[in-house]
Amino acid sequence: MLKKIGVRSLLLTVGAVFVFGFSVAQAEGLKVGYVDMKSAIDNTADYQRGMKRLKGMQDQKVKELQALGAQISKQEKDLLGQSMAMSPDRLAQKQQDLKSMRTEFQRKQQDAQEALSAEKNRLDMAVGGKFQAVVTAYGKKGGFDMIMPRPMFLYIDPKLDITGDITKLLDAKK
Repeated sequence: MLKKIGVRSLLLTVGAVFVFGFSVAQAEGLKVGYVDMKSAIDNTADYQRGMKRLKGMQDQKVKELQALGAQISKQEKDLLGQSMAMSPDRLAQKQQDLKSMRTEFQRKQQDAQEALSAEKNRLDMAVGGKFQAVVTAYGKKGGFDMIMPRPMFLYIDPKLDITGDITKLLDAKK
């Protein structure tokens, strides 16, 4: 039985050497490149302009929310300071108004988050849509057998990095 295991191990080892040796020989003829997709997209002029527009939109939403938050804070202070002098009906009305303002604040905050998220998705889709076409054209023109995304590798020779070329092509494509 021990002999059978030894023979099987020997055959598997020889087979593996043959297969892997053959694969390495084939791989030597491959032209391979890799792209850091995030870097390639994030560094394009279109993406940078889009992010500036998104930042401006975010700043405007924050300013609107801060104004409403300040108004709520003022109402809370006024209510706290005047609550003893108010009639129960007036106090209940002020509390209801304050509750409505808080609800409006939460809705506006959620609407702002959704609007910003939708704008970011539009930006990502616009630039990302170009990305695949540019990489495919670059690969065909450059005679590449394979172009892989960067995060897939633990190590890869930096001379195979085509990220800068892809970014330039994305900027050139309108």
